[in-house]
Amino acid sequence: MKLLGLTSLLLLTSISSFAIECTGERRELIGTEVKVTRESLVHQNIPGLVKLTLDIDEAYYSVTQHDDSIIAMITLGPDYTNGNLFKGDFDSNGRMRLSSVSARKTYILECTK
Repeated sequence: MKLLGLTSLLLLTSISSFAIECTGERRELIGTEVKVTRESLVHQNIPGLVKLTLDIDEAYYSVTQHDDSIIAMITLGPDYTNGNLFKGDFDSNGRMRLSSVSARKTYILECTK
């Protein structure tokens, strides 16, 4: 009976750890039109860690969960040393949004739990 309870607890913990869903978006102004590329971040299979990542062209999106807080990054190539970083919690609606804006391109990372 204890084994069944422990197994159920571990299963619920692993399910809740993947409750984060994130999307990365790239908006580029080309002439007078805006080209939008939007994709879901992919869960990485790292034991004991919830991490989601995505590459859209020269932008790398990354989200790592630590208990209820998260570290989110948008880093830009070619050297991936420039970008934006967020460390904190989801808002009261269970959402988080991070943006990186330049003259012709905007990168947006959105997550919900």
